[in-house]
Amino acid sequence: MKAALIAGAGLLLVLAGVGGVKADDRVLSLASDAKSRNFEYRDGVPSGFFAEVLKEALAGAGWGIEFRVRPWARCFEEVRNGETDGLFSIYRVAERDRTFLFSNVPLFVAEERFYVAKGHGFDARHWSEALKGKRIGLLNGSYHGEAFAQAEAQHLFASIERVNTTESLVEMAAAGRIDAIFSTNELMEHAEKATGMGAAIERVEPAVELMPTFLAFTRKRDMTAIRDAFDASLRKMKEDGRYEKLLKRYAP
Repeated sequence: MKAALIAGAGLLLVLAGVGGVKADDRVLSLASDAKSRNFEYRDGVPSGFFAEVLKEALAGAGWGIEFRVRPWARCFEEVRNGETDGLFSIYRVAERDRTFLFSNVPLFVAEERFYVAKGHGFDARHWSEALKGKRIGLLNGSYHGEAFAQAEAQHLFASIERVNTTESLVEMAAAGRIDAIFSTNELMEHAEKATGMGAAIERVEPAVELMPTFLAFTRKRDMTAIRDAFDASLRKMKEDGRYEKLLKRYAP
């Protein structure tokens, strides 16, 4: 699989090849938007929980990584078309199963939450009542669970604004252009820090839904053997405690 330059970062991260195979033939290109505390660039270096877990699990499977930074919608498009080998960390739903080859071992368990302007909080256990007729902001291409999908299908909300960055959602909520954001802790913490508007946004408790996230591969090539090797390596990390150690290291 051909290595290429990382868009916007100018960095190629390659781990050691295996069994005499050339390193460039053992490098997977994986895409993310680098907008989460679990995966971001710090001083030009990919950092965070996902960066460490993926590097270690794929090294155990005999593969290196080229991280590609893209807007989230473009990550989906490139993997769908086979331009990039995989993307992370995404929810697994039936519609996506037809497009991507998912790992069977979860990378992470995300907390889906609502965020509102300061002073307008409510009990998230009754979110469908509180958000009826409200303006909702979402990240373009994101999925937020079956309950949210049903609410959208029933036209519970007055409108849904879809934008390309979580930073834009924070700015819109702070300006009163939307009533609530549906997102995860990791994305919102990163966006609040980047915009400096965290004081204007309030996280609603408790979490609406806990959902596992996965590494997903393109279906334009047969990635089954690579997926299975990755699953075995990640499963071993979870069994021997390495996964939990990394999780604690990067806990907020």
